[in-house]
Amino acid sequence: MPHQGLDKNEVEKLKEKFGENSLPIKKPLSVWMIFFSQFKSPLIYILFFVGLISLFFKEYIDAGLIVLVGFFNALLGFFQEYNSQKTLVALRNIIKPKALVIRNGHKIQIEAKDLVPGDLVVIGSGDKIPADGELIEGLNLLVNEAILTGEDEAVAKKPTDNANKLFMGTIVIWGNGIMKINKIGQETEIGKIGSSISEVKETKTPIQVALDKFAKNLLFIIFIICSIIFITGILHQENFWEIFRTSIVLATAAIPEGLPIAITIILTLGMKRVLIKKGLVRRLLSIETLGSTSVICVDKTGTLTEGIMKVVKSDFSDNNKAFLALTLVNNQRMNLEIALWDYVKKQKLFDPHQIFNEHPRIYEEPFDSEKKYALSINKINNKDTAFILGAPEIVLSFCHLSAQESADVLKKIDIWASKGWRILGVAFKEDGKLKEKKGYAWLGLVGIEDPLRYGAKEAIEQAMQAGIKIKIITGDHSKTAEKVAKNLGFKIGPNNILSGNELGMISSQELKDRIDEIVLFSRVLPHQKLKIVTALQAKGEITAMTGDGVNDAPALKKADIGVVMGSGTEVAKEVGDLILLDNNFKTIITAIEEGRLIFSNIRKVVSYVLSNSFVEIILIFGAILLNSPLPLTIVQILWIQLVCDGPPNIILGFEPKEKDLMKEKPRNHKKDGILTRASMFLVIAVSSSIGLLTLFLFLSFYHRTNNLILAQTIVFATVATVSLVYIFSFKNLTKPLFKINNFFGNKYLLWGVLYGFVLVFAALYIPFLNKILGTTPLNLFHWLIILTIAIISTLIIEIFKFFTNKNSE
Repeated sequence: MPHQGLDKNEVEKLKEKFGENSLPIKKPLSVWMIFFSQFKSPLIYILFFVGLISLFFKEYIDAGLIVLVGFFNALLGFFQEYNSQKTLVALRNIIKPKALVIRNGHKIQIEAKDLVPGDLVVIGSGDKIPADGELIEGLNLLVNEAILTGEDEAVAKKPTDNANKLFMGTIVIWGNGIMKINKIGQETEIGKIGSSISEVKETKTPIQVALDKFAKNLLFIIFIICSIIFITGILHQENFWEIFRTSIVLATAAIPEGLPIAITIILTLGMKRVLIKKGLVRRLLSIETLGSTSVICVDKTGTLTEGIMKVVKSDFSDNNKAFLALTLVNNQRMNLEIALWDYVKKQKLFDPHQIFNEHPRIYEEPFDSEKKYALSINKINNKDTAFILGAPEIVLSFCHLSAQESADVLKKIDIWASKGWRILGVAFKEDGKLKEKKGYAWLGLVGIEDPLRYGAKEAIEQAMQAGIKIKIITGDHSKTAEKVAKNLGFKIGPNNILSGNELGMISSQELKDRIDEIVLFSRVLPHQKLKIVTALQAKGEITAMTGDGVNDAPALKKADIGVVMGSGTEVAKEVGDLILLDNNFKTIITAIEEGRLIFSNIRKVVSYVLSNSFVEIILIFGAILLNSPLPLTIVQILWIQLVCDGPPNIILGFEPKEKDLMKEKPRNHKKDGILTRASMFLVIAVSSSIGLLTLFLFLSFYHRTNNLILAQTIVFATVATVSLVYIFSFKNLTKPLFKINNFFGNKYLLWGVLYGFVLVFAALYIPFLNKILGTTPLNLFHWLIILTIAIISTLIIEIFKFFTNKNSE
């Protein structure tokens, strides 16, 4: 008798009594914790220390502004980190574990959190057990219980009292079955030990690690420089405490302490944009690595094709036996099984649901991509009968046919495969040792059509333009895969195809030597995917590998980017980096493009921030060496920090994609740094030339007017204005300003620059701030000079961009 399961009323009552089937998840940091954590920065401590020194010397205005700048930096960091955390939490909640449950006699898919005690759940290979319970039906079920026991060896489960216990969070490695839920949520074994199996631990991405290391080195360099400034100032008989405070404030202003947070928010916003395009990036690490991808190893079925299968032809020697095989060797879990079920349903006098229930299964070997067949032994008219369904050449090898008959079948397989169809062989056995893979009677072939996915051909062309190589890896017949590949625009010759058999026979070194010319891998076994990934990585390729099954997990984990189908197993999703919610190859290309954009924007932000950082150091140091008064006061340095280190440098990271972004060759994130040599040269050249140019301007005005406040005000306005004007040159580090596409595409940048100018004008034309900052209003002549310097500075950047990029070509 078929299982009925719970009805709707029973479910509602049980849910009200037992609640949700979920485990407690570690709560994110509270708003206040995030805010106060901003004050843990060593740079904030140093800034407040300088504030205390200012209070000691009764410099109350300086002390107040130092506290204000420290608070503003903390507030800015808070908003960035808070929004970043919200985005990450939202992304983690997108993928929700599902369960196939039997209710009211029907199989339906629900969220695992909605399970209640008494529910009947259908489980199979690759599934994660959704709650504690007992196996009531199942054959050859193997479960990995390492999450509870620490032992990797799979445990056999049977519907008996001694071996039927199943536990939440454990993984089905082999077999199918039906379990009855006994305990849910915190009442489960894993719930009692307080573990959260759904929590994803975020680690720092390589770019964040590199930035941390870079910041530490920069911190050391800047403090050395500022120490030299301090010592030089003392030797030039500057006031001890004044030059001490100036050196420390200059150091804190020069260090881009907000850069790591800015990078994090750029990464998380990138993840959000990929999600809109139906790709879920599970870790910050992945969005960065995606942009470096140089090879995509893609499974044909469901990624390049629609995955919506339909039987288009069959050729059976005995229709009745064949339809029994298509029905009984079928768990209705995969698209292929559903297509076969629907095909039988359309046949007259055949009801697959009735047939399945009337002929109980007494033994099963589920389909496995390693062995490429499935076997079921069922009671047919009180007699045990075995049916096999799978790759035709494998099934054919189990059958007793003459050499001529086998040759005829193989010829037919080639003809069908050349049409791009997936082909299954069908066989049965009524006598002898049914589990033994020989002596089977051949029943015939089934041809299944799986149309190409719309947009797949264009996406492949885009990938190739971007310098990304495509390797098609499939378990299908080579001629089937070859036809699909040609339809997608690939030029395939004999040297471009490697079968699973050949792959198994050649060494890793031979594969490495040949892999560049191979486009299509056919009849590949899951464990061979690992061999392919290893060979590609040995060639220095940044490899993305697609997969969806439990056996794909090792290759997905080994790959630089593991890409998992949204319909894939829980095991695959756990090790995957990118989940395709629409199973579409185009989504991989979209994610790679987003990864490239993110890195490009990070490089722009770092280059701009560093250019700003060294201008003031060169300016102050030059003035001390020339025995001149300081061109900027402490409070002016701090105010410039509010202008330049606030929204503008962060918003630069929101630049839209450049037109030729996907025509560039992939970068190697393992070898290439954040900044190229050209970028480093640009930063040094720009900061040096602008610093010296501004110093010349200061000395000219000071010696001509003998008005220190006016000269300092002009320098203050110049440094701030120059940084707000030349930021537009950093929108593209390779193209000249007048060739930048979509110049006004980043509207937020315009608002950020406007914010900066508001602060500059406020500092110059509000009497109260004149008194605090030691500034004086400037006239039109002064502004003409300042704008001229800003234009000259921008031209300097453009000239250096031209020569550095010309040399790098």
